[in-house]
Amino acid sequence: MLGIPFLTAATKSKTTSEGKLPKPSLKDTIQDARNALNMQQPSRAHSLVASWLDEPDCPAEVRLIAGRALAAQGRYPEAMQQFVIYISGNPDSVQGLVSAALTAARIHDITRAVDWFNRAAHSLKGRAKKYIRPFLESDTNDTVAIEEMVAEVEAHPEDKERALALAIALGRAGHFRAVERFLPTLS
Repeated sequence: MLGIPFLTAATKSKTTSEGKLPKPSLKDTIQDARNALNMQQPSRAHSLVASWLDEPDCPAEVRLIAGRALAAQGRYPEAMQQFVIYISGNPDSVQGLVSAALTAARIHDITRAVDWFNRAAHSLKGRAKKYIRPFLESDTNDTVAIEEMVAEVEAHPEDKERALALAIALGRAGHFRAVERFLPTLS
């Protein structure tokens, strides 16, 4: 059989000795998985990062993406496992705490959900901290303030800090379904 040398060599260089394609770079994988989550393709996002989860030094960002993808698929116990691991290494990650809190709320672990929302509120920095300060200073469920903040976020949909502060304030007050409304803004 006659082979074409350059075609054969090119094919061999793209596969491993086991005949499998090499694993894409971590940077490309994370970007592709984030894009899949943004396009509401959680199973694709999870499949992109799944092989990295088995690595002994799995990057934290991979765990966060996997947790979000699993939660979006309704696989809450598995998502919680990823979030717990992620938060243990990143205890002040507002994004991780909010994602974990929402997942805890979905499985009716309200105590844990509120605790994580409170931790997220105290981890806020910059402008977002300013927006949530009135909610941190009182333990009351100030529905007027929340309604004003909702109107403010809706007037400025591009402002992620306002949306994040509102999501946390709503979560601390136990309005978990309302928090889900802001998830696309927080991604």
